[in-house]
Amino acid sequence: MRIAIKRGDALILPVVIRAHGQRLSIEDVETAEFCLGDVRKLYPGEVTYEESEGCFRLPLTQEDTLSLPEGGCAVLDVRVKFSGGAVAGAQGMAAVPVENALSGEVL
Repeated sequence: MRIAIKRGDALILPVVIRAHGQRLSIEDVETAEFCLGDVRKLYPGEVTYEESEGCFRLPLTQEDTLSLPEGGCAVLDVRVKFSGGAVAGAQGMAAVPVENALSGEVL
């Protein structure tokens, strides 16, 4: 499913992390950092994990999406600290399309 963000939207962005072609096991994750443009959120904490879907749920507020660049794409970068202490960045950062909005006001 392709996801685009309209500036000013409040939404939850589903994020699947794969290692060697397989979904990452949540039991192996101590901390995960999600950066979308200038927005930075952490798991556990602001980001949750949905076991039934096998994905992280990255919540974005209106303020978060209004901070994204107008038009074009915002890059999503993920780094994971594993239970054993190793830290690795996810390979292949995702480009998330960002659509302009006529209003820049928070509702």
